[in-house]
Amino acid sequence: MKINLTKKEYETLLDVLYIADWVTRAHEEHGSLVVSKYKELEQKLFSLAGEFGLDKTVERNKETGSYYLTKAHLSNSDVTAKIENFENATFWEELLERLARRDFIRRYGEEAILKMPIEERFEKEMEFFEMYDKEFGENGLENFAVIGLAAATKKPEDKLSN
Repeated sequence: MKINLTKKEYETLLDVLYIADWVTRAHEEHGSLVVSKYKELEQKLFSLAGEFGLDKTVERNKETGSYYLTKAHLSNSDVTAKIENFENATFWEELLERLARRDFIRRYGEEAILKMPIEERFEKEMEFFEMYDKEFGENGLENFAVIGLAAATKKPEDKLSN
């Protein structure tokens, strides 16, 4: 099979590969010797940059032989912004869902929840989700604290003024 790509399409493909690499490896143990099939494909496609006249977009590390997107390319691309937006949205979505699920289970108990019709279960859990969504939408993390750690995070003058 042969796929014909324009220079712009290839450059977009490089960005997509960078995002995919971030998603699959961002939380990987440092120093892992395992090279995934995704990383192998990324490296194969990055190695073709010269054929598209994109030598300033992809460089090769002389010591490791690995190809990578240059800082210049990343600073002129929206790739890092897309990753940051994704991570931010994921953080809030996961936080809301996990807190809502926790409090839903605490309020009703797992046994009672399992007996609820699915629509009722959804509606009751959604109340918790909406409560947290409103709170975090208005205040971010300002009012969020871990009870056992709250005192440790106060400023010294706050501790004295009980």
